[in-house]
Formats: sequence, structure tokens, C-alpha cells
Amino acid sequence: MKYINPSLIFFTLLLIFVDVKVNAQSINGDTIYVDAKAEIAVRFPSMPSSFYTIPADAPYNIKTLPAGFTIIAKKKNAPPTPLFVTEGKRTHNFILVYKKNIDYTNLKETDYDYSTVKKMKERVKQQEDREKKYNETIKSADKLFQTEDYIIAKELYSQALGLLNKPWPKEQIEKINKLLKKKKQKKN
Repeated sequence: MKYINPSLIFFTLLLIFVDVKVNAQSINGDTIYVDAKAEIAVRFPSMPSSFYTIPADAPYNIKTLPAGFTIIAKKKNAPPTPLFVTEGKRTHNFILVYKKNIDYTNLKETDYDYSTVKKMKERVKQQEDREKKYNETIKSADKLFQTEDYIIAKELYSQALGLLNKPWPKEQIEKINKLLKKKKQKKN
């Protein structure tokens, strides 16, 4: 029978714990708004070792900075695109979204600052709060949709869309618009 060193088990568990702690500080699903007029800065605690979009030929230009990068859209109305960034031992998953009329006086729209672990944790907490609010809003909107209270449901789906750019509220808004149009045609 082979002997297993207890310190090896402890070290392995420590590595797993540290890895989980590091991954918990990753940014997942955060939206970065980009336009075709000016570069948007994204900063991290350390220089990213890799960053790429899917597809690789997405219409965004990414240039490196000392501890981050800048992004600019190559064309107006560029499609939403996933962006994956490896920085330190963290992997971040962003969504690049074209936004017309970015407010250049608002640093929250032009400078995505994850430059310290504290800022990163704050951003993760904000994202978690947005996701919680999104889920609550969708749940309420779905109930209203099922009871055919389409006007208020549409408003809630719009609020959810403002929180997170996901396909479900868009699809539901389209359905509601079609249902309301049919309802209006039946009255006429």
C-alpha cells in the first residue's frame, strides 16, 4: 500500500482554495460600452497575458496599455461581442456592446478601472447586484405577461434590459409588441 503524505493533501487543498478565491475576483458578464469615436480604456492590476474576441475578426480594435488596453469600434453599430481577458491568475469574460453617444465626461463610460483587487471586488459586487435585480424584474415581468398585463410587463422587460443586455427581455418585448398590435387590429 502506498503512503500519502498529509502535507501534500494540505498543499493540494490550499491550491484549490486559492484558485477558487482568485476566480471569485474575476469579472464575468460585465458590459463594456464602445463606440467608433474614441478609445475606451480598460485597466487591471497587472498586464493581461491574453485578450481575444469571439469571433476573432470582430469589428473592434484593441491596443495594449501598460496595465490594460483600449478598445474602439471599427464601425458604427458593431454587433455585441464576447471579450475574454486573462490577467494574473484571473480570467475575465466581458461583453463588448456598441453604444451611440457615450458620455465622455462620465469616467464610468470611458474608463473601466479594475486596477486594484478592491475595485475589482466592487465591480463584481455591482454585477451580482445587477444580476439579482435583473432576475427579480424578469420574474415579475413573466408573471405579468402570463396574466396578459402586457403594458406593465413590457415596462419591466425594458427595465431588465437596461440592467443586463440579454436576449430574453428583447424577445418578450417583441412578442408583446406583436400581441398589442393584434389586439389593436381586432378593436378596429
